[in-house]
Amino acid sequence: MREPFPHDIRAILTAPGKALSLKKIFSASIFLLAGYAVYLVFTYLALLYDGVNFDYIWQSYGMFPLKQFAFDAQVAGGIQIFGIVLSLLCLSLAIMSNAVIHFEELRGDFFFSSMAAIKFTIGRIPTLLLGYLSLGFLVGIISFLTFLVGLIGRIPYIGEFLIGAFYIVPIFITLVFTVFIVFVSIVGVLLLPVAIAARKEKEVFDSLLQLFSVIIKEPVRFVWYTAVTAVMAKMASFIMAYLFYRTIQFSRILLITGGGDKIERLFNSAYAMLPLDSPVLSFITNIFPGIAFGFSFARWGYDTEQSLGAVLLAISFFLIFIVILGYMVSVLSAGLARGFVVIRRMKDDYLIVDEDPISAGEDYANPPFKKDNEKS
Repeated sequence: MREPFPHDIRAILTAPGKALSLKKIFSASIFLLAGYAVYLVFTYLALLYDGVNFDYIWQSYGMFPLKQFAFDAQVAGGIQIFGIVLSLLCLSLAIMSNAVIHFEELRGDFFFSSMAAIKFTIGRIPTLLLGYLSLGFLVGIISFLTFLVGLIGRIPYIGEFLIGAFYIVPIFITLVFTVFIVFVSIVGVLLLPVAIAARKEKEVFDSLLQLFSVIIKEPVRFVWYTAVTAVMAKMASFIMAYLFYRTIQFSRILLITGGGDKIERLFNSAYAMLPLDSPVLSFITNIFPGIAFGFSFARWGYDTEQSLGAVLLAISFFLIFIVILGYMVSVLSAGLARGFVVIRRMKDDYLIVDEDPISAGEDYANPPFKKDNEKS
């Protein structure tokens, strides 16, 4: 049974509760984990290309090379940037996998699984890439044409006259459109995967059309909904992080009480492997960036012994951190998806909630009655 959907701000305010679902957090965490793995591999490749020894990289950064490196070779910097771009793509996929679950719930399918969402998202990777490439192509072609116009300016006298005479129309007007496309591309990291998840077909043109339409026709509502969603996502993830932080402390006390110094050394070794001074961790452990209100993972002690148990415990802590980020992305995706439904209702008078689910399954709880002439 479908619940009534309020086509106003109330739909967005329920995002933290709607996002608190194991299948939604799991699907987001899978793609976030994939994004981090991509970043890790390409950062290592960039450092290796720059001539840094592998053993030195591992001893200095381990599994967490979370810093801005000053590469000597430009190619090495390009390798890391490419890895960051692929990581942002994984963030878009995490948003899409959550958005499709929310859309299916609004359509009445509450049994749409996380594996089905992951399968749907993987199948839409070419669509998402084509959308981003289309935006990049528009920016590239206009920039190239402007570059050609700049070459005309090298012609003595005539070139300067032409640049001055035609600067407002068409040069300036065209570049305003280009800057707008760049802005749309940045927003598209969040909104385009939602627009693709809202469609059952693999179609990029309509998704791009909806991307531009939302920003042009409903910019105030979109910015307002996104800002409210971002604030709720940050606060909800902070609350979950604090709960997990106290749970880790409590578990350490109980385990050390039973296991003694051996367990304490295990925790100390695991903590020593983690980048507890990372800005990313500081972002999670403070309620808002720039506001000194939160908690910190102070190191319990140092231990250079890296046993298999310590490595596994450090990985466990890292996975808990990914789950926190997964919940943040889940709340963000819930707000974006539910806001998209409201905006479609306002600008197009179209009700996504009236659509049929992607896979219309049978109602096994209330099967249809068989007629007398039908075989059982």
